[in-house]
Amino acid sequence: MKHTAKWIDLPSQPLGEGEASSTNKVRTYSIRIKLDAPHPSPKTATTRNIDGEFVWERLVTCKGRAEAVSIAGNWFQDLRRKGGIGHVLVGKEIHECVTVDDNWKECLYGSNFNSKHSCNRLLDKETIERVIEDSKGNLKTADSLFERGKPYPSLEWATDKRVNNNPIKIAFSTFVNPTKGGMKESLDKAVEKAKGRKMSWTREQDLKDARIIVRKMRERNQIKSRKHKYKAA
Repeated sequence: MKHTAKWIDLPSQPLGEGEASSTNKVRTYSIRIKLDAPHPSPKTATTRNIDGEFVWERLVTCKGRAEAVSIAGNWFQDLRRKGGIGHVLVGKEIHECVTVDDNWKECLYGSNFNSKHSCNRLLDKETIERVIEDSKGNLKTADSLFERGKPYPSLEWATDKRVNNNPIKIAFSTFVNPTKGGMKESLDKAVEKAKGRKMSWTREQDLKDARIIVRKMRERNQIKSRKHKYKAA
C-alpha cells in the first residue's frame, strides 16, 4: 500500500501576521461549537462533553490562528445554512457558540491591540482570562451591542483611552515607569524633575562620563592625583 501521509513540522514559537502568510509551516487548532444538548456531529467533527458542556469539536491544520478563525466562521455558516444536522444552530450567532483555541499564544496584549483582528476573535475562556490578566485590566470581555454583519470581538478595551504601560524614555538612557495615572502623569513628573536641575542633562552626562574616564586612568596609573604631584615636588 502506498502511503501519502506527510510529517507536519510544528514550530514552537508564535507565528506573526506576516510570517503566517509567508511560511509553509502549519499548526493544528481545535474549533468548538457549543451545543445546548448532545447532538450527532457532522462527519468532520466529534461530539464531546468538555467541562460539563456539549460541543462539536473539529481539528484543522493551517497557517496561523487567523486562518483557523476564518475556517471556523465558514464551517459554522455552512452548517447553519444547509440545515440537517446544522438546524440546531439556527438563530445563533457565531460569537455566541464558536471558539478556536490558542495553544500557541498568538493572541497577545499590547498598546496597539486590535480586538477585531481575526487572530484575536473567537477566543476560548482560558485565552480570554490570560490576555485580560496580561493587560492588567486594560481589556475586558466584550459586552457591547452586537451589530449584524460585523465581526463581534471576544475582548474590548475597558476604557475609551488606551493606556500604554511601557517604560517612558525621557532621555538617551533614562526611562520612567508609568504610574497608575498613566503616561501624562509620568511625563509631568519628568518635566518637573528637569526644571530642578542646575545644569542641563547633557552637561550632567558629560561630567559623569569624564569622572568615569579619570577614575579608570588612575586605576591604570596613567595619571596621578594632585596630592602625589605635590609630594613629588
